[in-house]
Amino acid sequence: MTGADEEVVADYDVRSPASRTLLTVLGTILAVALLVGLVLGASVLKRGTTVSTSDIELGDSAQIVIDAGSSDVRIVQGDPNVVRVSARITSGLRKTDFQIGRRGDEIKIVSGCQEWLNPGCGVDTTLELPEGFPVVIRTTTGDVSVRDVTEGVLTVQTASGDITGAGLELDEFSADTGSGDIAASFATQPFAFKATSRSGDISARMADGKRTYAVTATSTSGDVSSDVESDADGAGFIRATTGSGDIDLTVE
Repeated sequence: MTGADEEVVADYDVRSPASRTLLTVLGTILAVALLVGLVLGASVLKRGTTVSTSDIELGDSAQIVIDAGSSDVRIVQGDPNVVRVSARITSGLRKTDFQIGRRGDEIKIVSGCQEWLNPGCGVDTTLELPEGFPVVIRTTTGDVSVRDVTEGVLTVQTASGDITGAGLELDEFSADTGSGDIAASFATQPFAFKATSRSGDISARMADGKRTYAVTATSTSGDVSSDVESDADGAGFIRATTGSGDIDLTVE
């Protein structure tokens, strides 16, 4: 073998093509992981929260519809004749979008962020509702919680979120979710409670009292338990329907 031949052999990469490909892929994955880590780290360092508050006069409106988009919503009792919207807006490397506007009887909240780029980003909205005023709340992917709201009719609709209510003294509470759970606890007897979920559990704790209810509770593929005695001639009604969840109605 000549010296030239030996030099060629010494320079030849003896690793198989598969090994070289694997090393290239691993190197690319490590580089991407490092880049993602740097971006997420920068986003965490830049994370910040701002608060936006808006008072919306009711005027001559007979009912207000609030479209809250993808934000989580907390509902509490507020002052008369005004809906107060308080939003906690958390941003990271990129600013979280938040806008609020009104057209007629509809209040629209637009919010959104790129969670993969901004971990922990989003909008949490608190709605202060006037006593006894009919309100409809809609969300797309947000959870909705209601606490200590008195009188009036409240309707909550969400495409894929949980709906919870506690200390309720409403005349009527209606909850509808596509893929979430519904849980309600009443401090006083309502006239009506309506709950519908396509794939979630439904539970309600009804206050004890003289009012009786016509009760309908059905689940396609779940267990149904009710302590509320159904009275077809009752002064109120309860309707709970779920596609694939359990239903539990109790009296306290």
